[in-house]
Amino acid sequence: MSEGNMLGAWSETKPAGGDFTMLTSWLRYISEETTKRKFNEFKPIEYKEQLVHGKNYVIKVQVGENDYVLLQVFQSFPLGNKVETKFEGVQDDHKRDDPLKPF
Repeated sequence: MSEGNMLGAWSETKPAGGDFTMLTSWLRYISEETTKRKFNEFKPIEYKEQLVHGKNYVIKVQVGENDYVLLQVFQSFPLGNKVETKFEGVQDDHKRDDPLKPF
């Protein structure tokens, strides 16, 4: 998860790497509960970030062959050895080419 965004501005869309696999893995259950769906897979594809008093993320996650959801997540800056991660919401019914927009 990269550094260097101007405070408050959303970054360009970036490919999601291994850090996002770990971040999104625990969000699968709450996303399934919220959307009332069981996902075939849960693979982060791309993201945008916003630097605030921590970071906001909007993450596109592949949940089926041509089926995607958007997750919105807040992650605090490290405080000692703790990082707070907060699930902000999920949007269902997205496709691969849909724009990645915060909601």
